[in-house]
Amino acid sequence: GSKTKNVQPLSMEENKQTNGVVVYSKEIDKSGTMTIGKVRDRAYLLLDGKLVLTIKGKDSNVSIRLTPGKLDIVVLSDGHINTGHVHMEDPRNYMKGITKPVLYNSELLLNWAVTLLPLDSTSCLTGSRSYRHGQNQQFLPGSVYIGEKTTTCDSSTDTFLDTSGWGKGVAFFQSLNLGRYWPLAGPQLTLYAPGPFCGGEVSNSTITVHMVEFEQPADHVTLTDTSNLRGLSILPSCRGESLTIIVHLDNGSFRDNKRSYREEEEDILIN
Repeated sequence: GSKTKNVQPLSMEENKQTNGVVVYSKEIDKSGTMTIGKVRDRAYLLLDGKLVLTIKGKDSNVSIRLTPGKLDIVVLSDGHINTGHVHMEDPRNYMKGITKPVLYNSELLLNWAVTLLPLDSTSCLTGSRSYRHGQNQQFLPGSVYIGEKTTTCDSSTDTFLDTSGWGKGVAFFQSLNLGRYWPLAGPQLTLYAPGPFCGGEVSNSTITVHMVEFEQPADHVTLTDTSNLRGLSILPSCRGESLTIIVHLDNGSFRDNKRSYREEEEDILIN
């Protein structure tokens, strides 16, 4: 991704980016309390590479006690809407990233290094290797895991990528952004890849799948000819006959690093 500097953290839009991910980085040289006014839509705070806090978009003025170290605030956009009077009253209500000041011991925290990852194609991932995790490394939630696999597809028909077992992220098919996935929030589990993505009329064409994950990587994805827009509760008998291809990712398995999503489930039920 591209890099820039902000005196105070600017939103994605103010950094000339409309979607994807922005990473705000800062060296913390003394212990203190940091307060983040507002982020959209979801932020992961990492201190020396370890997740210390997750902030949801509905939260405001969130405080946390920090010790000296390298601070990274990874902020995800969950997309925009184009209706509602709230956006007309204040354009910053529509912006993504950090949208209100960050304080440290009640003073403005200034001079940030910013990495921009628009996630419009896999080309923006170049230079993001500091966030990659190899086969022998444990995944740290909030980091950016990039799983990659090249395989063949012998069908020219439409294909669906099943994201069951994954946490939250963005999927790429043939270097093209298929869309965001968040299986727990659902109900959509599959992302649609049109037949031409698989090579059109060409049999046994080569395809490449990338999974850009932020919370819980799996070690495989499933390519199927059946969509699932009804969530995890769908019964196998309701899905009908389907052609399924299991694609194991090259970057290793993280099956032993499961996380609890009970808090997320409660939020979904409440909302």
